Amino acid sequence: MRDAFHAELANVSLAAAMHGLSDPLRLRIVELLARQGETECSVIYNALGISKSNASHHFRVLRECGLILRTHQGQQQSARLRAEEFDERFPGLLRAVLDNLDGVDSTA
Repeated sequence: MRDAFHAELANVSLAAAMHGLSDPLRLRIVELLARQGETECSVIYNALGISKSNASHHFRVLRECGLILRTHQGQQQSARLRAEEFDERFPGLLRAVLDNLDGVDSTA
């Protein structure tokens, strides 16, 4: 089963993509998924020290801008980057962001 809404990347604007990447906490989620691959959502919010509700908000934004795909298996929810698809739509953007994450402060 999939979440109700995952963006069709062909319909995602550059502004929407940049909005998804504009928050330091979302950048940390993207970085974690880039490093670890598909990951249980609870592992992500525990690793980042944020509440489930806060994480849900950021996951929604990331889904809506086409960056992540969330899946459900029973009670378990996982997320993964749609890196290849995103790169087809916005060539080099995700790589440029990931290569420049040094010093991202999630408290900003």
